Amino acid sequence: MGFDVVGNDPKTEKGEYFRNNVWWWHPLWGYVAKQCQDILTHKEIEAGGFNNGVLISERKAREIGLRLRFLLDQKEVKRFAEGYQKHLDAMPDERCDLCAGTGKRNDEFVKGDCNGCEGKGKKRPWAAHYPFNEENVKDFADFAIESGGFRIC
Repeated sequence: MGFDVVGNDPKTEKGEYFRNNVWWWHPLWGYVAKQCQDILTHKEIEAGGFNNGVLISERKAREIGLRLRFLLDQKEVKRFAEGYQKHLDAMPDERCDLCAGTGKRNDEFVKGDCNGCEGKGKKRPWAAHYPFNEENVKDFADFAIESGGFRIC
């Protein structure tokens, strides 16, 4: 599943289309929501987490993009990304639910080492699979500025 973000009235090719899979989109949109809560309405922030076609106006899209560029220039995005990664890295592994922590399976799907934890009995928590980095923020900022407004589908 992914999030297709389509420019409403693209000014350049950069503003035509932006895509993230669900793993990348949710941390990005969460960051945008936090940093742009004075630009976006509560309804827009909530709707941005779903593929329901919410439209963000050209004015708001440009303001979002400019805010993100400013935060990138100020190294705020870098600091956030580093802290975010430290948080993910500090999460303890969890007991594998596919093999009940044994590392072995003997069911209709797998016989032998568990494919969910590679036979270790533990695996990374789901939250650890949601990455965030500066490059994704920069790409979205560029898209937002050039999009002429955008729709999240």
